[in-house]
Amino acid sequence: MNKQKPRKNQPPVKKQQAVKKTVPKPPDSKKANRYFVMAFFFIAFILYGNTILNKYAVDDEFVTNNEVVKQGLNAIPHFFKSYYVEQKGNVGTQVADYRPIVKVTYALEYEFLRGKPGRSHAINVFIYFLLSTSLFFVLKRLFKNYNILFPFLITIIFMAHPVHTEVVASLKNRDEMLAFLFAILGMHFFLKYADTRKIYNVFIGLGLFFIGYLSKSSIMPFLALYPLVFWFYTDLKPKKFLPVFIAVVAVGLLAHFLPRMFLPDATRLNSFTENPLYFDHNLWHRIGTGFAGLLFYLRILVYPYPLLYYYGFNMIPVTNLANIWVLLSIALYGGMFIYALMHIKEKTVLSFAILWFLIAISMYSNILVPVVGIVGERFVFVGSVGFAIALVYLIFMIFKTDPKSLTIEFDARAKILVILFLILVPYTALTISRNREWRNIFDLFRSDIPYLTNSAKANNQFAGYLMTTVYQDENFTQYGNINQFKKEKIKEHFRRSIELYPGNYQTLNDLGTVYLFFDKQPDSAIYYFRKAVAINEDLTPAWVNMGKAYREQGNYKEAITCYETILKKHPNEVRAIYALANVYNDMGDFNRAVQMNEDVLKQMPDEDVPYMNIGNYYMQRGDTITAVKNWEQAVARKPSYEGCMQLSYLYKMHGDMEKSQYYYQMAVDAYENSKQKQQRGGQ
Repeated sequence: MNKQKPRKNQPPVKKQQAVKKTVPKPPDSKKANRYFVMAFFFIAFILYGNTILNKYAVDDEFVTNNEVVKQGLNAIPHFFKSYYVEQKGNVGTQVADYRPIVKVTYALEYEFLRGKPGRSHAINVFIYFLLSTSLFFVLKRLFKNYNILFPFLITIIFMAHPVHTEVVASLKNRDEMLAFLFAILGMHFFLKYADTRKIYNVFIGLGLFFIGYLSKSSIMPFLALYPLVFWFYTDLKPKKFLPVFIAVVAVGLLAHFLPRMFLPDATRLNSFTENPLYFDHNLWHRIGTGFAGLLFYLRILVYPYPLLYYYGFNMIPVTNLANIWVLLSIALYGGMFIYALMHIKEKTVLSFAILWFLIAISMYSNILVPVVGIVGERFVFVGSVGFAIALVYLIFMIFKTDPKSLTIEFDARAKILVILFLILVPYTALTISRNREWRNIFDLFRSDIPYLTNSAKANNQFAGYLMTTVYQDENFTQYGNINQFKKEKIKEHFRRSIELYPGNYQTLNDLGTVYLFFDKQPDSAIYYFRKAVAINEDLTPAWVNMGKAYREQGNYKEAITCYETILKKHPNEVRAIYALANVYNDMGDFNRAVQMNEDVLKQMPDEDVPYMNIGNYYMQRGDTITAVKNWEQAVARKPSYEGCMQLSYLYKMHGDMEKSQYYYQMAVDAYENSKQKQQRGGQ
């Protein structure tokens, strides 16, 4: 039988093949992850992109704009051999904290990007994007059996919350972000260890935790957060993750104590205006004030307005348990804690979120250890993760939607997204608006000070800042008499600070200085200087200023008494020596005045002030040639605007235009250098 030929257009018969089923890519594919990363990048820059226009603000000079950082790569070894804060002031010197990683980032910036504030802010935003992205992937692992919408919404709630503006918009607070970033990356590797049992993940996690601790010790809550995560979201038994916990504690102790083996003893100056609990050891005051502060954290998470750069005494008054707000706080925190414990065995999301928040905020409660500023928005940075988890979870529950469901009905999804939209819009608006207030020190002070009437330190800071800008008019052009307005504002805020805390001798001295140098009222100045030294008899600036005030009155006897009081305690206090020499010159004892300045030069030959003083004495005697010689010696050591202008004027009067122009240019350069130093933190 002949085989039938296939028809002309009939396709050839193929052998039957097994039909392959097309398996959809899992939702956590690399492509999907890239979309999430891109989304977080855009969200971060939408929220904080406007900070790139900002300058330096409060305390930024500690880490961003100082001479050591400007050495670039050469400064890095110094950071690992020195403290984070190294400050010298009229009332003492403080060296404290060890955060070399933060300063290393700024040294690298200066080396490669020339340390411009806008570039520093851009890097802050990028770090915020990195830590938010890292948080998302950790949340995605924790909630691996949940709809991907759940960890995504938690992450964007966290990112958009306005309470984070202090951390991101303030360059000084980069330490908080770095500590959080390394802590959450460490958590990622500890979770990988739980999933794979590969021990190298533990070592990577420990290394990241160590680096995080060298960024800031605010990483400490993760000592408890790591076991919390192990318990809730891994199948490791406690006896399995206990060794990891012990290793993390050991690394934390190493990071804490190792620097103290080669660094000198730290010296921290704690002030009453920062936190009165430094000096009040009453347990009930600790507990009462602590719970008042804890209620503050709940309030700014739920209603983040107004946000302020600083709090301190007396924004959260010291109180005991006999306070309605304290009792409310105890009830709220007690209720949350009891609920979390009741459901800890069930490992519910809400129980986990509450415990995360309670652990993260516990070190800032003031109950065990007082906290600088009593409360602060940056202190809730890590804790806000727990808040974001709880908020998103409760929204799902309100609409009776299971976050574990891989497919969420359109109606439920729409309702959830509408609620989240209604939250995110004001969050975003508040964040962007708050960023603008962090533009520079002046704008920050000006926006916050109306809400800080009960903060002794904030009022003192604002007045002190205005004192440094008395001769800079750009921020006050909308007012008529610029300097008069500044003087009144300075006195207003110094007075308010003293009203809140009458024992602040430094503020009393500052207010006396305003009356002496700005208002030319020595009587009023002496009143405040007397009050300052009555509280702290070793306050050298107040004695020097008081002697100056008596000298202005012509009361040389009292002026000499002031300076001799200092020199009995501090024989080498040059400010008192110079001032006393000026008094003797006023009294006609020219030779003694000159000799006192020359004695200083024998010990300190590079000093400029003795030459300026001696030049002044000779000028008063009509010896212009000798006066000029001494002034030239002074400006050769330290060019000052006043000294250089004085020389320029004298040479012009005598027809030497070449030297007049030379010293005039030196005066201009000295003025610009001085202005740059003054504006370092407030441009």
